[in-house]
Amino acid sequence: MSTGTKKHVLSYIASGLLSIFGARCIKHTNEDLKKADFKTSTQRLGVRFSEKIRDIFRFRWLRKKDGF
Repeated sequence: MSTGTKKHVLSYIASGLLSIFGARCIKHTNEDLKKADFKTSTQRLGVRFSEKIRDIFRFRWLRKKDGF
């Protein structure tokens, strides 16, 4: 058996064992997602943008709200 074939057989066996004995997916709650989420603020990060760059990307930063 060549080394390439051995690697394939071993990876197949390892994937089978992991599917049987591996860790299960954890259900995330809304609180977990809120803890992981962070607001990106250029002022908080200490990054400054010139007015030219702001004018180019402003349309991406502004979000439309329902009813407006």
